[in-house]
Amino acid sequence: MNIVMRADASISIGTGHVIRCLALADVLKSQGAACLFICRLQAGHLFDLIRARGHALYAVSDDASEVGRNWAADAARTRSAIGGLYPDWLIVDHYQLGLEWECEIKSAVARLLVIDDIGRAHRCDILLDQNFHNSVHALYRRSLNDETQLLLGSEFALVRPEFPILRTQALRRRDGSLTRLLVSMGGSDPGNETSKVLEGLQAGWQSEWTVDVVVGGSNPHVNSVADACARLPNVSLHVQTAKMAELMLAADCAITAGGSTTWERCCLGLPALVTVLSDDQLAIAEAVAKAGAQVILGRDSELIAADYAGSIAALTPVSLRAMSAAAAAICDGRGAERVAARLH
Repeated sequence: MNIVMRADASISIGTGHVIRCLALADVLKSQGAACLFICRLQAGHLFDLIRARGHALYAVSDDASEVGRNWAADAARTRSAIGGLYPDWLIVDHYQLGLEWECEIKSAVARLLVIDDIGRAHRCDILLDQNFHNSVHALYRRSLNDETQLLLGSEFALVRPEFPILRTQALRRRDGSLTRLLVSMGGSDPGNETSKVLEGLQAGWQSEWTVDVVVGGSNPHVNSVADACARLPNVSLHVQTAKMAELMLAADCAITAGGSTTWERCCLGLPALVTVLSDDQLAIAEAVAKAGAQVILGRDSELIAADYAGSIAALTPVSLRAMSAAAAAICDGRGAERVAARLH
């Protein structure tokens, strides 16, 4: 099969769209498919990572106009990138490209898969919303035609294969201990929530703690985060790490954003204190919290360092074990395999 992926990463929109497409592309590649990524050239792109995973890349030149305001131009560029390939599937994961773009591009491809999680109207062959069942899912059924196949729920979460490999080992060690913390506020963290978390940790520091701090290569505050890490003992900074699965395995609790890493954490049964960084994260974060798999601290704009210190201090072995069990029940990490099977 020939597969085309249309997704972007940047400092402003983060890295999650490309990362979850990569999870699916890796599975498809292992099954013999050829995958081409079409991505805009903008600050915070993940071109090196895409190429390192063995996928082809077509870089679309950036311009002054936003993608969403000029969807027709983006569709024309996408058609140009596809050329005469007529791929078996075009997979699009982009909040700024919607129904009009899909109708325009559909004649250039055999079939279209749309990844979404904000309940928009679409015209596609498969609609994938990988998030734990929440109120947004009902919106798709109202707008899609009968021919569209719906893949809804965290059983379809696009988790990279290194996570389910470690699932049994991770669940075995979740005993309610709290000696190792993982701080990860998304690939770009434009508001520098990471430094706020570290300030909170410093205020309530415990001598037995070891802390891993993860930031993306596009994080504009990496120098200030590095300085904050240096002021604390037993803190390691990881920039654009390829070892996220191992870090989640080792952690007892994550302090994190409410993005697509939710499903990686759930796969490994990792308890979490969650900060909501954007409106699109809220419904998902609330649904997972209602299931008992995490604690929502609030919106980033509303939180101060003391909130992080207090929330960590409130954790108990009982609450950590309960969160771990609830998280593990939400996602087993095999979603990319299940979605890939629907494309054959």
